[in-house]
Amino acid sequence: KIMNKATHFISILFHPLFMPLYATWLLLHSGGYLSYAVHPKLQQFLYIVVFISTYLLPAAITWIMWQKGWITNMEMEERKERHLPYLLTLSCYIAGIYLLFSLPIPRMFALTIMGASLAILTSFLINLRWKISIHMIGIGGMMGLFYGFGRYFHLESIHVLMLIAAIAGVVAFARLHSSTHTTTQVYAGFITGFVVEFGFVFFITNYLIGG
Repeated sequence: KIMNKATHFISILFHPLFMPLYATWLLLHSGGYLSYAVHPKLQQFLYIVVFISTYLLPAAITWIMWQKGWITNMEMEERKERHLPYLLTLSCYIAGIYLLFSLPIPRMFALTIMGASLAILTSFLINLRWKISIHMIGIGGMMGLFYGFGRYFHLESIHVLMLIAAIAGVVAFARLHSSTHTTTQVYAGFITGFVVEFGFVFFITNYLIGG
């Protein structure tokens, strides 16, 4: 029972909807120029925008759908139940991206949410045919994002990558222990998240910014 509670807590703590908020915090506390590029008061507003658009609104929508009986539980363990929540969540993320681009802050914060949005869209498309671990897509996406930022934006990310790798192992164990996903779904989720978000950073730096 203790292990079950622990794995459930881990799944909640590292829920995919929290990943953009965690990524924002890591960007602001990575020790690089981003730590000083955003005024403290503007940082508070940044957190509010990210929290509302990437967690609060999507979570509220999911809760309403659960209350209405449109989904069986908040975890959405049934693959077909995930379609509409994914699309509505994506809409909230897009609104957040628009607000972040309008703020006088480095574009990396908006790019972070753009990468997460692309991961959600990929999850939606895969989920049409096959159930994949969105928890691992989220953590794998963070790994790909910070690896890309470190390589192309010269962000000091080695310690962040080590932290994310450790968290990924813990989350993978939790998802497997709870029998929510198979080993294939867990590994596929991590690899998909990494490839999508690193590919996103590679594309924008080589074909948009660099081109």
